[in-house]
Amino acid sequence: PKDVRAHQEKVAHAEGLAFIAPVFWLAFPAILKGWFERVFTYGNAYALTPEGWAGNIKGRVGLLRHEKALVISTTLFSEEDYKAGLQEPITRVIDDFGLRYPGVKTVEHVYFYRVGVVDEGTRRRYLTRARALGEDFARPVATPSAAA
Repeated sequence: PKDVRAHQEKVAHAEGLAFIAPVFWLAFPAILKGWFERVFTYGNAYALTPEGWAGNIKGRVGLLRHEKALVISTTLFSEEDYKAGLQEPITRVIDDFGLRYPGVKTVEHVYFYRVGVVDEGTRRRYLTRARALGEDFARPVATPSAAA
């Protein structure tokens, strides 16, 4: 569809990818997950070798060439809960399979925990951190000089 192709072209021309979304059932919300399923398609975000077509994950080939992605997730639960096991499936599905698998070189995933119940000071720190992350993300990736 035309709308999907337009998004694929935007992704192809982007220097980096940034996503800000709440955690919902240890993943992105349905609308963002659906976006990935429609935009990060075979032949656009990834390809498969004969080994991949035979069912071996080692036969995957990422087609994206982005240097970096930033993911900011807001959560319902505490940092302790995420460190105790909730974060691992998110890392595997979103960071590894959703972004690194198609070729993004560096993925930074930052969590803002318990956003619905934090105090005003914590909320302000989250907003300050989000702004700093955005400003840092907007800076070009340093590339090694040709003389090095």
